[in-house]
Order: sequence, then C-alpha cells, then structure tokens
Amino acid sequence: MDTEQSRARAQALFARNLEYITEGRIREWVELFDPDGVLEFPYPPPGVRPRFVGHHQLYEHMKDFPKQFDVRFSGLVFHETTDPELVIAEFVGHGRGVITKRPFHQVYISVVRFRDGRIVHFRDFWNPLVTIRTAATVGHVWRGLVDLVRKRRPDTSSRR
Repeated sequence: MDTEQSRARAQALFARNLEYITEGRIREWVELFDPDGVLEFPYPPPGVRPRFVGHHQLYEHMKDFPKQFDVRFSGLVFHETTDPELVIAEFVGHGRGVITKRPFHQVYISVVRFRDGRIVHFRDFWNPLVTIRTAATVGHVWRGLVDLVRKRRPDTSSRR
C-alpha cells in the first residue's frame, strides 16, 4: 500500500470512529482499536482516568456514552502529516445530554496513530467542563464528592 492509500485508509477509519460513537455502536468502536490499543485524555475530568488500554478497558469506559450523550460530529478537518498512519483531526461535537437535556457543544483535536488498519494510540483533546455541564446530575456530583473524600481520608483500618 502506498503512502496516499495508507493516509486515506487511516482517515476513513477515523471518520468511522465518529460514526460509531454517534450511532452508539460502542462494541464496534472498540474493534477499531488494536487489542492493546490506548485511549488517552490529557485533560480528563475529575474522576475519569487519563488512560485506557485494551478492548476491555475501552469498552468499560465508553459503554454508557450513548446513555449520557446524544452527539453528532461535524466540521471534520484532517491535517496532513509526514506519517500516513498518523491522523490529526479537528472536529466539533454538538447535541445534548440524554438525561439532563442540556446542550452539548465541544471542539476536539485528536491525534491518532494507526498500525495495520487499527488504532494503536488515540490522544483526545477536549474540554472536560463542557462534558460536566452537559451530563452532570446531582447523583454524579454526589458520587464525585464521596470519591474525593475517600481518596483524601487516611486508611485507619490497619491501625486497629
């Protein structure tokens, strides 16, 4: 496969990634990744891990996305790189929170490395505050506070 074919394949796979997320096809989305593929969030919201590795972790992280967000993506622009298996994409997500009905408008930049037609590393840059404003319910906030208190409280069970 020549350079332009590799680039076109990687860009088509990236576009399919957005389609699968929009359609709530999370199992198929996970299959776009290499079995040891990585999803990384440089700026994760509180309570969200910054890195997920492998199909199981990817699925567990994303399985409830369709229950939380009704999102469509537009304005997809690819920035050409010297490496045809490296995709840099800008796009916009717009929609609403499924439970809260609050509007969702998010600008993304994704840096994604492909190998043999699979995602091996997906670094996703987005604003966690938009996600929190759109999807956070009282229950989410309460669970976040409880988790925060638990993390800060010293473990006294071994002192008894």
